[in-house]
Amino acid sequence: MGSQGPGGLPLVQAPYTVLLLPLGTSRQDTGAQSFFLWLQRMQALEREQDALWQGLQLLEHSQAWFEDRLREAQQQQLHLGALGENFLTDSHPEPGGPQLAQIQKVNICLHNLIQGKELSRQQKGVAQLKEKMAQLGCSKERRGPTRV
Repeated sequence: MGSQGPGGLPLVQAPYTVLLLPLGTSRQDTGAQSFFLWLQRMQALEREQDALWQGLQLLEHSQAWFEDRLREAQQQQLHLGALGENFLTDSHPEPGGPQLAQIQKVNICLHNLIQGKELSRQQKGVAQLKEKMAQLGCSKERRGPTRV
């Protein structure tokens, strides 16, 4: 079988095709260089898509795992509430511990990943808006209403 990734899940490996092209007599051939760079970019995008599909599968498994842990925690809370002051006689383990720290780390990592992508999109949008305003002749010096 294939190699194992984090969490014991198999790594996604897509087949790749090797393409040999003659570069002509010059290594400075711009057409060949351009094609090679395009091909590299396409392969990079394929690898990104593979990683995104793998992440999506992990998120589906994670969602089920989180839902199960959430139900367990809610049941323990109801049980503890029913015990009232007699909770010391309960044999359930203490909540939290190393698992709670790991869950919080995962939550932070996911938040940072999503927030970083959103910030990147916002920055692109602001840059595009500034570019459009510059093309339309809008400048920062113009203020106030336009008189007709």
